[in-house]
Amino acid sequence: MAKKKQFGVLGLGRFGQKVAKELAMRDQEVIVMDKDESKVNVIKDLVTHAFIGDMTEEGALREANIPNCDIVVVGQSSSIEANLLSVQLCQELGIKELVVKAQSTLHGKILKKMGVTSIVYPEQDTAVKLADKLTLRGVLDYMEISKEFDVIELRAGKDFNNKNLRELNLRKKYNVAVVAIRRGIESIMNPDGETVILDGDILILLGKIEDLNRITG
Repeated sequence: MAKKKQFGVLGLGRFGQKVAKELAMRDQEVIVMDKDESKVNVIKDLVTHAFIGDMTEEGALREANIPNCDIVVVGQSSSIEANLLSVQLCQELGIKELVVKAQSTLHGKILKKMGVTSIVYPEQDTAVKLADKLTLRGVLDYMEISKEFDVIELRAGKDFNNKNLRELNLRKKYNVAVVAIRRGIESIMNPDGETVILDGDILILLGKIEDLNRITG
């Protein structure tokens, strides 16, 4: 069984709480932090660990074991200063992957200049989709193309190697379609059933998020 990822969620406004709950519902290890005790109390029984602390203070982040998280979500954006300070601290602490909520396009541009590549803008269902993306195992990239369908890039597992798409029969087993294969600098568009999957191939899959979760689980 693949090792669970450890997630940190800094800031427990509506968005932060929703992301933390969605991740916890997916049986992930979740550490949350907010300096507002009442917000921490609301969610503490749902997550792995909950801390009252200031996300702009290095000592508080270390006490909460945030530096050891695989992915940290900075969910607080009402104070841009606190948001940016927290991002800077997380970068200095060597956080492997940062996902940051932005208040505006300008805020997002500042985050990009700081080197943040995963920026979230508040919109309907964002927290649910983000949790789905973060918990898809082995996924290299993810794109929502409609309310029902998503596209992911997935590195082919060893059990796929040297089998053709007809043998794998992913459409019947998982209800997902292989729309393309990336093989080094080559792209195979609309591969047919005789296309053999090789070691290192990256599959571009189309399907509903619940079906994509089954194939990556």
